[in-house]
Amino acid sequence: MKEGEGTRRERIIASMNAAEEYEDSLSHRLREGLKSTPGVTVYSNARSKTPTDLFSIEGVDGETAYAYFAKHNVNAPSSSFYAIEASRHLGLGDDGAIRAGLAPYNTVEDIDRLLACVKE
Repeated sequence: MKEGEGTRRERIIASMNAAEEYEDSLSHRLREGLKSTPGVTVYSNARSKTPTDLFSIEGVDGETAYAYFAKHNVNAPSSSFYAIEASRHLGLGDDGAIRAGLAPYNTVEDIDRLLACVKE
């Protein structure tokens, strides 16, 4: 469908589909980058999910990582995120892990900046 064509409903659906495809491409870039980084554990392998990843970095506690990320303009908090039982079950204890969530306003550069911080 060309821009401006179709009913209002069709344009909204096309826009939502485009946003989802964009988020999926960012999420794939993030996940593959995390999974290919030595010492990083990603805690999900669901095929279809929200564009959010929970991960840990071997030898680096979540709060230290969060503070480092913040200095580089990356917002990736660390916590159990109100899922203490799941955090404990995964072996993350009460502290949890790092969460990177994406939205349509994120860019490839945002993903690459986060991955560079993780690798450092």
